[in-house]
Amino acid sequence: MQEPHIDLTFILIYLSPFLLLLPSKWVNKQFRKQKVSIKVVDVVTPVLILMNHVFSMLITGSSYLPYLFIAAAVIGILLTSYFTFKLKRLSMIKCLRVWWRYVFICALILHIYLGIIMLL
Repeated sequence: MQEPHIDLTFILIYLSPFLLLLPSKWVNKQFRKQKVSIKVVDVVTPVLILMNHVFSMLITGSSYLPYLFIAAAVIGILLTSYFTFKLKRLSMIKCLRVWWRYVFICALILHIYLGIIMLL
């Protein structure tokens, strides 16, 4: 494991997803005016996944993306099973929307974990 020197680059990479979430209320209002059913979280998730890859490569020298993809796949299987067997109705749009929000939560947890690793 490398010992990274914490500088402005690391701080900007770490804070970039959080900075994108700041104007979320205003952006969500603009999306509603245009009648687009999308939230800022949906837009920030790919940025967060990319930043997790870059951040993990800078800190540990290896990517944590495969673990995130495995977690996303398991969540997708569990959600699909829940919607199909428990609710007896599988709506793909609802299932994908809920799944994407869970991917955001997993990516955010990984991002915070990488920040803690950077500080240690």
